[in-house]
Parts: sequence; structure tokens; C-alpha cells
Amino acid sequence: MGFFDKLFANSVAQKPVIDNEQEAFITIIAAAATSDGVLEPEEWDTIVDTLFEKRMFANIDLKGLVRECINNLKNFESLAEAVNDCAPLIKPENRNMVFSVAVDIVLIDGSISPQEQQIIEHLKEQLAISDDFATKAVEVMLARNYGNAK
Repeated sequence: MGFFDKLFANSVAQKPVIDNEQEAFITIIAAAATSDGVLEPEEWDTIVDTLFEKRMFANIDLKGLVRECINNLKNFESLAEAVNDCAPLIKPENRNMVFSVAVDIVLIDGSISPQEQQIIEHLKEQLAISDDFATKAVEVMLARNYGNAK
């Protein structure tokens, strides 16, 4: 172990432990929203508004949990690693919904960056989303967000 390894050994952030579906859902959505390097105000608003409507988030400090999950993303090696850790915690009946919300978040500005495309493709694989459903979700969200400007 080198000098700097010893010096900074205690300051290295530990990878977060995601242990429930709610945290996994938000972490996945946050990964999608921040995949282009910026969390736009519209993305933040959409995240909070969408989650507020879900029964699984009743009686939870939603804004606090979203902030915590976004901050936790910094302690994963990559956004793909965050998705890998979180996807198994999403119940099968919620996987299409989580995927659709992620697609909506990245397409909120009516376009998709290469980084956003990469995380959505990775999420599709990790959640085992069918090509048919993924295609429909993207088409609907492109139509929904048509005309939105950055």
C-alpha cells in the first residue's frame, strides 16, 4: 500500500447499500436523470411528481430520499453499477413501470444524449424489458415530450 493509499484509506466513500425497492427505484431514476451529467430542474420536478403519485412512496420523505439516492450515486463506480445493484430489488410487476419512468425522465427535453441512451439500454437489459415494450415506451415518451425545449 502506497503513501496516498494509506493516507486516504479512511476517506474513501463506501459503496451504498440499497436494501429496499423504494431506494432501488429512486436510485435507478436518479441514474437515468443524471446520466448526461446534469440534473435539469424539469427532470427533478418530474421525478418528485411521478414518485409522489406512487402508492409505494406513501408516508415517505420523498424529497429527502431522492436527495439521498442522488448523493449515493457518487459512491458507485458507475451509473451502470448502481443499476446493477438496484435492478434485482425491483419486483417483476414494477419493472415496466420503472423503465417507463426512466425513459420519461431522459426524454423530458425531447431528445436523448448518448449517455442517456447507454443507461436506458443497460436498464432495459438489467430489468429484462422486452424489445416490444421498450419500443412502445420510447415512442410514447417521445410523443409526450415532443416540443419540449432544453
